[in-house]
Amino acid sequence: MKRFLLSTFAVVMSLGTFATIANAQQVSLGDPVADLNGDGEVTLHEVRNYNRDQRQKN
Repeated sequence: MKRFLLSTFAVVMSLGTFATIANAQQVSLGDPVADLNGDGEVTLHEVRNYNRDQRQKN
């Protein structure tokens, strides 16, 4: 019975982690939301930083 409860708890915790990640608003290259310096061009570096910031908010 302990194994069942422990494994169920582990599954619930992992689902909670995935749900948090799924709620983060991720963007792709060319999305103007990720233009962090306002120059009109969205670089890969800006997209990566924007997506990382969105994941850390949640």
